[in-house]
Amino acid sequence: MGIFNRVKSDLEWQAGQEISSGITKGVKHVFKKGEKTNKCPKCKTPITPDLKFCPKCGTKLIVTCSKCNVDYPIGTKFCPKCGEKLK
Repeated sequence: MGIFNRVKSDLEWQAGQEISSGITKGVKHVFKKGEKTNKCPKCKTPITPDLKFCPKCGTKLIVTCSKCNVDYPIGTKFCPKCGEKLK
């Protein structure tokens, strides 16, 4: 891999991390909207919006875009950044 591609890759990764952490911080309003969004989807334990995994059962509370490596709240179907279907 050339130096240009490595620098480009590193910058893309850093940008993805910044976007991801910004989204995680911005998720707080999503979790406060309804009762269904502030509980673990598996064990129904109350959770706070900054968690990535349920503290009781370990269920992942975020989905990560496989194309651009950005984290989104569970339930997001498509990446708003690139349009990739989230699993």
